[in-house]
Amino acid sequence: MGMASDRWPWRRRTLPPGLSATLDPDEHIQVLAGCIDGKMLAASRFGLWVVDGQKASRLGWELVAKARLSARVLSIIPTQIVDELPDGTSVLIDEPVREYTLSGRSGLTDVVHTRVRRSVASSRHLDFPGGGGWVVLRRVPGRNGLVRQVRLDPGADSGALGFAAAVAAMADDLASVPLPG
Repeated sequence: MGMASDRWPWRRRTLPPGLSATLDPDEHIQVLAGCIDGKMLAASRFGLWVVDGQKASRLGWELVAKARLSARVLSIIPTQIVDELPDGTSVLIDEPVREYTLSGRSGLTDVVHTRVRRSVASSRHLDFPGGGGWVVLRRVPGRNGLVRQVRLDPGADSGALGFAAAVAAMADDLASVPLPG
């Protein structure tokens, strides 16, 4: 086993100032990757950072619906919270796909996939008249317990009669199943 700098070669470089100034005090970057357009991507336990010049913005893992890599293009489907049901469940809709073409090999995509997968404790699709959605129990780094989300299918109406109760019942059902590990 080599020194830490052998395992994490980017650590020999300084973090971009726009990123280091924005990190939470207990947030550490696991991996940093360059993109062909000059942007940088960084992954921490809290989310995926996009660094564009002096600007850095974080997308929390709990708001990433899907991530996939194809031919060095990392595609992310972020979500946005648009409402909250009476029981506190966050209502999410998909935002447009964000694509980042990586300039070289890095461990970024492995970290992204692992973090997104680990954030989902359990999920199940809810079919509902007028459109359903994915009911998801997610882990949020730095927060105890699980948050409840419903990621609406396109065109679904979260205000449809009975929808909130159906989501709550499914979330309760998901929460009653013992989690692995």
